[in-house]
Amino acid sequence: MNGLNEQQRRAVTAGDGPQLILAGAGSGKTRTIVHRIGHLIAERGLAPHRILAVTFTNKAAMELQERLSMLIGDGCGGVLAGTFHAISLRLLRRYADALGYPKTFLIIDADDQRALIKRLLKERNIASDRLHPQYLLGWIEHCKHAGLLPEQCPEQQWNGIGLHELYGAYQQELMRNERMDFSDLILNVVRLLREHAGIAEAIRARFDHVLVDEYQDTNPIQHEWLMLICSSHRNLTVVGDDDQSIYGWRGADVRHILDFARLWPKAGVHRLEYNYRSTAAILKLANAVIHENPERHDKLLRATREEGDRPRWLVCHDEFDEARRIASHLRSRRERGLEWKDMAVLYRSNRQSLPLEQVLRESSIPYRVIGGVGFFERMEVKDALSFWALVTRTADGMHLMRIANKPKRGIGTKGMERLADALGRAGMRAADWLDHLADSPSLTAPMHRLQPLARLVREVRERHGSRSDRGLWPILEQSGYLDSLGSLGELESAARVENLRALQNAIETAMEAGLTPVEFLDRASLLQSGEESDPGEDAVNLMSLHRAKGLEFDSVVLCGIEEGLLPHQRAIDEGASAVAEERRLLYVGITRARNDLLLTTTRVRRAFGEFIYPRPSRFIESLAPDVLDRVQSEGVPADVASPGVGLDVGQSVRHPTFGEGIVLGVEGSGEATRITVQFRIAGVKRLMLKYAALEPLSG
Repeated sequence: MNGLNEQQRRAVTAGDGPQLILAGAGSGKTRTIVHRIGHLIAERGLAPHRILAVTFTNKAAMELQERLSMLIGDGCGGVLAGTFHAISLRLLRRYADALGYPKTFLIIDADDQRALIKRLLKERNIASDRLHPQYLLGWIEHCKHAGLLPEQCPEQQWNGIGLHELYGAYQQELMRNERMDFSDLILNVVRLLREHAGIAEAIRARFDHVLVDEYQDTNPIQHEWLMLICSSHRNLTVVGDDDQSIYGWRGADVRHILDFARLWPKAGVHRLEYNYRSTAAILKLANAVIHENPERHDKLLRATREEGDRPRWLVCHDEFDEARRIASHLRSRRERGLEWKDMAVLYRSNRQSLPLEQVLRESSIPYRVIGGVGFFERMEVKDALSFWALVTRTADGMHLMRIANKPKRGIGTKGMERLADALGRAGMRAADWLDHLADSPSLTAPMHRLQPLARLVREVRERHGSRSDRGLWPILEQSGYLDSLGSLGELESAARVENLRALQNAIETAMEAGLTPVEFLDRASLLQSGEESDPGEDAVNLMSLHRAKGLEFDSVVLCGIEEGLLPHQRAIDEGASAVAEERRLLYVGITRARNDLLLTTTRVRRAFGEFIYPRPSRFIESLAPDVLDRVQSEGVPADVASPGVGLDVGQSVRHPTFGEGIVLGVEGSGEATRITVQFRIAGVKRLMLKYAALEPLSG
């Protein structure tokens, strides 16, 4: 007990009955859980094997087991500690036969799950562009997280297809094959507790005390699991922080921790407020941000460290200026002796990683993308670049083979082999071969199935090749590729379309800067070459804010803290509760930093094919200067032309792609300057001056 502060000591030594430990970021919650278990054994005389400790992730479970072994002895002294899934599997190995499963049932893996779903859809002649297997799996998992069996689910339609029946068929196939999926593990324990009184009593009698970490992340079925197991003895200790509840989109319900005292009358409530991670200045910002959330347990992070440097808010010109300023900031920290791996750049949306990856690579700063793939490695980006390469005549055979059957054109595996063989025999570039197919009067299978695509590629090239994106968006729309993403479900589809818009922005920027399509594809290839760094190397960490929860770094950059990004536009559209979760997400990001914190916003940002002028996030816009230093990006980068020089309205100019034209208007200032030009052939274009590469003409 000697190493505990007074708040931790009170939580550790609390008596029987329900106990809520509100553990602020960096307040030593795992230490508190471990010492409470030790107290129950050493001071209260509980047998270790009658204590159950539950966590959410394997990593957290391993850490808990290691700390228990250090405090109590090898094997945690007999304490049963593990994830919800691991504990549930243990119980089902004993009682699964009561539900009709053999005790030797197996767990189905993700690949077999997908194969099973695909077979069920194929048997019903349901194409993946009408109902994507991954969307159906996600919907079934959502039902299971809500504790709903097939017969309890409300009717749900997708493109006229009843999902309710497919859920039932999926469960029947699992039962027939003596398999459970991961969501079944928790749901089936709850079924035992609901439906089999004798088994329920035996499970409840097995444990005298139950402790749960990260309680704010529980979904309805996990919450019911705990309520049913602890309903007799009521000795439930939960540790969590409602201010760090950020997984509502995957089923977690913050109401569980907010309503704990109502659900468990006479519960003890303990607050761990002393933070051992961050400087006082960083905590001051964290408290100011989260204080504005309307529904939360009242608590305040208290510093145990020095004041430190005040967090800074850097206002940049656009996302590329933002990336350059971040790179400069990271390099300055490196020069002060910090290792790259002790720095992190966090963002709300994965599409924000593109300019960061480009600039960091150009700056020779090693980086790795955590919890995901690099921008140009994403499926939809690689697909879109394959379409675009065909339109711009830069494609090879691999580009064509990648999208020959996307969306579905009835070309199977054998058909793809025949296409590749025919292309190889022709000895032509992929785009030229498609032109040949487009003009051929009669074709055998599978070439005739590819002919509509060949004609579409040529039409887009002729009609839209002079667009700023060189025809990317028209080919994605008219090929049906964008529509095919809709089968993934609303959220997944929106995220992928958002990435494609980011790709469109990158292409437009590169073309305006004078790059050729070949040069752009070279850049994309370099950024997915796998050369960046492996997890063992010293590299800057790039990741989403969601992925960063539970981690900490010496220096943290939070980029794009703007309306529409954080809070995300989807959350703004959904309303107050979703915006509150976005505020919690910013709070999580702030509290990842130990010593140094930088927030960035931009004056102009490309999004969804347009230039937007975002407002700073409501979460930081009105903060006092003594909490957050606001710093303007200094000057205009040297490679950016000064606006207005020889570019008055009526001035003749030449563009490297669009040719000659007349300036119709100039608006904005600095790097945000936009210029409208009437080109003789390409028509009216609105361009960012910094990228336009316009040459003034005399006369």
